[in-house]
Amino acid sequence: MQFTKSLVGAAGVVALLAFTPAIAANNANFGQVMSSIQASKTGATDIQAMTTLKSVNVVMVNDLAKGENIAALDAAVTKNNTDISALRTAMTSNTAVNQALVDAKVDVSTVVAADIANDGILTVYVR
Repeated sequence: MQFTKSLVGAAGVVALLAFTPAIAANNANFGQVMSSIQASKTGATDIQAMTTLKSVNVVMVNDLAKGENIAALDAAVTKNNTDISALRTAMTSNTAVNQALVDAKVDVSTVVAADIANDGILTVYVR
């Protein structure tokens, strides 16, 4: 009986983790932006592989950074500039992503990070 409870508990944690990216993308915060900036290299690879895109969420980083450490944000962007450039290139190279960004009126040169949720929603963080 104890094993069953542990298994059910573990399944609940796995289910929660499966939905975390979508929740994080829909409720973006400063910490999420910083994590996404640091993961830009992986994000570029993921965006290159995207074949379907449900929608695009656009998050203005400066709105999230109010009251937060702007210097830390600037440092993260500077430190990850090469990976952010690769992310932007991946976005413009992927036809589906590029068209979705054009439709959402996103200037790719302002993108500093992106998250892809399991349900096909792309969240882009712009400055």
